[in-house]
Amino acid sequence: MRASPVAVVLSGLIALSLLGTACSAIEDALFSRAIGSQLAGQMDEIDGMRVIVCGSASPLGNDPERAQACIAVLTPEHFMIFDTGARSPLRMAQARMPMKRLDGVFLTHFHSDHISGLADVNLVSWVQGRRESLKVYGPEGVDEVVAGFNGAYRLDQKYRVAHHGTELLAPAAGPMTAATFTAGDVVYQDDQIRVTSFPVEHPPIEPAVGYRVDYRGRSVVISGDTNASESLFKAAKDADLVLHDALSRHMLDTMIAAATENNVPVLPTIMKDVIDYHADSLTLEEAAANAGVRQLALYHLVPAPPAGIGERLFARGLSSDTILVRDLHTFDLPPDSTEIHISEP
Repeated sequence: MRASPVAVVLSGLIALSLLGTACSAIEDALFSRAIGSQLAGQMDEIDGMRVIVCGSASPLGNDPERAQACIAVLTPEHFMIFDTGARSPLRMAQARMPMKRLDGVFLTHFHSDHISGLADVNLVSWVQGRRESLKVYGPEGVDEVVAGFNGAYRLDQKYRVAHHGTELLAPAAGPMTAATFTAGDVVYQDDQIRVTSFPVEHPPIEPAVGYRVDYRGRSVVISGDTNASESLFKAAKDADLVLHDALSRHMLDTMIAAATENNVPVLPTIMKDVIDYHADSLTLEEAAANAGVRQLALYHLVPAPPAGIGERLFARGLSSDTILVRDLHTFDLPPDSTEIHISEP
């Protein structure tokens, strides 16, 4: 994962200090330069639709290089976030996303690893200049989730407005607004983009949805959490890119056996339970090919594999054409084309 300019400079300062050559003037100059570069930095210009993985992990596994489930979709005119798990706001900052122009957050369901970053996303986009309430789209139940976050952060928002003033922080833009829909609905549409929901299989969670985004002849499908389901691949017909959650039975079975052998309480049962509501990675490629999907990429990885041997184990049995994503993996889809430009983190 790319280090930020500030992190690079701080590492350099530590090295200089250890060598005994650092002085205050050098430290101040280097730090000022790094901060200036970071504050002035903007995301590269977008041509068509850009899809960025802001979180590739599931709750199983403990890889600090992976945030929990989050996908960002940007065009020159739009910015949408699909789920916002723990640590995903950090990835948005690292990618220098234009938080001020965030159009909305789209939730697939209400497990904690898909919603826990919601308050931070709302705060950052508000502080960066959003003047209207952030819409949070989701199936039935989203109003309860949004009301809970709004209640928990009511005092925080009150304090910030009192401190910084209404010209900087529009009070009406602090609380979020829930937008409930039924699976199958077109959730968001203008003359260039359409976001369509569809039902997925994540029992006992009901409803749970995925999304398809179509923009200027390009398309991406985001699964959320689901088994390999007919409804998803029907919605993904001829899609350019499908981001699908995936579970490695090989890795998980090994973990279950190890936890059982070592008498680890609770964990073996939890790991067995997740098998029946996440997609086995080895069931996805044929379904994607039959649907005409151009690129299959796997995220919300169960368990979240560390780089190196962990990723090789997870990818065992998969085609080299299938991408096991990491945080900040980026897919650029130029308009009215079939090209997919992929940038690894």
